[in-house]
Amino acid sequence: MNIDSLTINGIGGIKHLDLKFNDKMNVICGANGIGKSTILNIIADAFNAGISSNLKKNALSTKGEYIIKISDIVNNEYQQKQKNIIVTNFQPEESTYIGKWREEAKNFLFFNVERNINYISLNSISRDPDRKISIIGTIAKSGVQANDIKNWFINRYLFIDKNDSLKPEHIQNFNLAQKSFSILDNTIKFHTVKANTFDIMLSTPNGDIYFEYLSSGYKSCIYIILGIIKEIEYRYSENPIDVNNFDGVIVIDEIDLHLHPTWQAGLVEALKTIFPHVQFILTTHSPSILQILEKDEIIALGHNDNNNIYVKNLHLGKYGLQGWTLEEILQYVMDMPSTSSQLYLNTIKNFDKAMNDENKDEILKQYNLLKEMLHPNNPLRSLLAIQVAEWED
Repeated sequence: MNIDSLTINGIGGIKHLDLKFNDKMNVICGANGIGKSTILNIIADAFNAGISSNLKKNALSTKGEYIIKISDIVNNEYQQKQKNIIVTNFQPEESTYIGKWREEAKNFLFFNVERNINYISLNSISRDPDRKISIIGTIAKSGVQANDIKNWFINRYLFIDKNDSLKPEHIQNFNLAQKSFSILDNTIKFHTVKANTFDIMLSTPNGDIYFEYLSSGYKSCIYIILGIIKEIEYRYSENPIDVNNFDGVIVIDEIDLHLHPTWQAGLVEALKTIFPHVQFILTTHSPSILQILEKDEIIALGHNDNNNIYVKNLHLGKYGLQGWTLEEILQYVMDMPSTSSQLYLNTIKNFDKAMNDENKDEILKQYNLLKEMLHPNNPLRSLLAIQVAEWED
């Protein structure tokens, strides 16, 4: 299943927007408040089978509407499907049910920004839950949860070496889950499960730790990867599949959340490798992620003069943003006015004015301030020194 396109009219802060998606990786970016999360919530709403909608129409619109088109294979036949959903709610307490996709929701996973993993004490290991359509609809709306990841992992661990207990697909998925702990740092590895407490222990250069003691960024990564694996297993309990072959849609809000820049791009590349048949639709604030993407994987949003949201044409070449600096991406893609502090900008302005006025005392004063601010290897230091040379005694 793939999402082909989405048209939004008068929902949230979006007056009108047309989006098209490729069948692999799609990363939505742009300034804060431009509507990235709204887009993902609208997509998730289309799969809220049996669940009421919390979408709100735009304050200036009499009604909102979204039109979403998907491609799917049913009984070995290619099909295109479309939903036109009207949104009339505006007040906080308003919530209405409108018919959405039900069976298709099985192949849709949504991860919102709440991706923390807290310690859970297990007194026993339970069976896999029954993923009925109504439950899947709820998950489409609220997002995949992590509170059952530990139970799922230990359940598989306890039976991995028992004859005829797990199917080959379960074994393959569990082996992948074990490797996931090392996805960002190969010095971190799965070690064991403690028999007396049912705790997952990892080996690290600083000794064995509980997996819940990983950093927030690392746990956010584990939340996504293990969350995908266990959720697919729950939904395909009768006919297990190797998660490498899952060909549904996975939507993740703020993929870079909690992650160090050196890990952000690594996570995106890992998702593409581990789940090669999945269509991903992500949002990000990270220029580090945008730098490593193909040009067709980037969906950059902007505001026009009428404050309408549109898809920017970045006029990218073969290599996308790989030759752009982080500062250029922040300024021209993310609409950040400047990557420098206001104090620095004011000091540069004052220095230029002093040079124009030929005010020696002020030139030297602003120059000394700039020397304190600039990185020791910044080439601007040498240029400033040449400019100031004639004014120094």
